[in-house]
Amino acid sequence: MKRVALVLIVCCSLAALAEDDKRYNQIGNKIQCACGCTQILIKCNHVGCTSSDTMIKQLRTALATYPNEEDVLQWFRRNYGMTVVVEPAKHGFELLIWVVPPLLVAGAVLLVLFIVRQWQSEQDPAAVAKVDPALEASRARARRETEL
Repeated sequence: MKRVALVLIVCCSLAALAEDDKRYNQIGNKIQCACGCTQILIKCNHVGCTSSDTMIKQLRTALATYPNEEDVLQWFRRNYGMTVVVEPAKHGFELLIWVVPPLLVAGAVLLVLFIVRQWQSEQDPAAVAKVDPALEASRARARRETEL
């Protein structure tokens, strides 16, 4: 009975560690190292980096303190500045970064479709077939004179 309990405790501990490691990787990949190497914090391989060790310890502490991912990222924004978090927030002014590009692409596609429809409506086949009589007379005269 003691072995079963021990196995259950070990399994639960490993599952909790795996979940913590997953959360650490997920949030750590959204933070940039502050040393100036422009690498992701948990992947910073900058030799002699003065920031990554401290920031990783702070990340682990923040993960233990804050249950919400956005709170952890907000802590890093407050302490290191807005640019340390690679992924913009999904609220406030930073929401524009998520909304504006798709709207611009959709607007550009609609503009192109509108212009193409305008061109198609201007090219009436009946209008193309009608030729100015003076122009046709000039063409006939040119053909006669050049014998084509």
